[in-house]
Amino acid sequence: MSGSKSGHSVAHQKIHTLTGWGVLFGFLGAVVSVLVAAPSGPQGIIDWLSTPIGAVGFLAFFTAAVWYCKLEMDEVIVDYFGGKMRAFGLLKNKFVAVILWAAVAFAVIKLAFLG
Repeated sequence: MSGSKSGHSVAHQKIHTLTGWGVLFGFLGAVVSVLVAAPSGPQGIIDWLSTPIGAVGFLAFFTAAVWYCKLEMDEVIVDYFGGKMRAFGLLKNKFVAVILWAAVAFAVIKLAFLG
């Protein structure tokens, strides 16, 4: 595959673009949902996240946001590190993103589907 000027593949750039759009639209959906649920206070937000639509919508937004941040940090690592430090940084970045996503996904899925 041909790469861009920063050395990333075309696939990386396409995924970055798609996650960016996911964050943008997901954020708008999350803000609207929270504004609708907020008048009921914190319990309204919990009630919203307890519904399948609220949980799936929030999880989709959060997934796009975490992956977008991971890709941004990958660019920093690739630009400033080389060799074994680059490989370690990219692996660590992926590990942190997966752990963060898994913790939030578990909490949201437990709240919405497992009661």
